[in-house]
Amino acid sequence: MTRREREELLGALAALLTLAVGGAVVAALAGDTVVPVAAVLAMAFAKGRLIILDFMEFRDSRSLLRAALIAWPCVLLTAAFARSLAVAVF
Repeated sequence: MTRREREELLGALAALLTLAVGGAVVAALAGDTVVPVAAVLAMAFAKGRLIILDFMEFRDSRSLLRAALIAWPCVLLTAAFARSLAVAVF
């Protein structure tokens, strides 16, 4: 691992930690409204994307597996948001 790769990986780690703490703070202070839920889910998607691209080393890959791995959190987070909307509306 070169120095540049190490610095990029540490930058991704710092971003992950920031998103994790930010998501926890927003979730703790938000209550039951839909907008903070959407913000937390967006942060969760950003964390998942960083993990897939940087820590699983798919950043330079253009394979079908990369697309499938990024689509998986999209499906799960869309289902979670739909559930939140259903609970808020009904």
